Amino acid sequence: MNPVIETILTRRAVRKYEKQPVPRELLEQIVDCGRYAPSAMGLQTWHFTVVTDRKVLDRISEANAKLVASDPNVPATLKEEAASGRFDSFRGAPCAVLMSGEPGRKFADVDCANAVENMALAAESLGLNTCYIASFVPCLLGEQGAQLRRELGIPEGYTPNLALAIGYGADAPTPAPRREGCVNWVE
Repeated sequence: MNPVIETILTRRAVRKYEKQPVPRELLEQIVDCGRYAPSAMGLQTWHFTVVTDRKVLDRISEANAKLVASDPNVPATLKEEAASGRFDSFRGAPCAVLMSGEPGRKFADVDCANAVENMALAAESLGLNTCYIASFVPCLLGEQGAQLRRELGIPEGYTPNLALAIGYGADAPTPAPRREGCVNWVE
């Protein structure tokens, strides 16, 4: 099978990681693949924030846990996890790439998603595991998140919208179930 197609068909989200750091040269390759993702009108309305300091990811997770614990719309099991101190937005990954979109750009969120997917596939091809994450976003929005956004170097006005947790999976992911039924052909 073509190796690109094989990577696409076998890549799975991993939600538990080893503490082993990811070498910077691999992260640079992964981020480069994100930068080469397609973007609407070629505008590249994104900003990449690569976080390799686990303490920073923990601070984001702690801020997010406070919001989750107080949100009446969150399932009880997630609220309990947030209150327990075990809550981790990044699932224990040693690093993550946070994607932020340029304000006022119509397709910035789609452009960011394209970049994250490119990075997820690149990471998989390099023997790493990933997890697409959006649940960290609330703690970075509004005035309550302004200080964290500044510390992360997210440009003024850019909106964080996705992240990719990256690392070496602690468990082997289960194979993807066969995908059927959601396609029709108009010929």
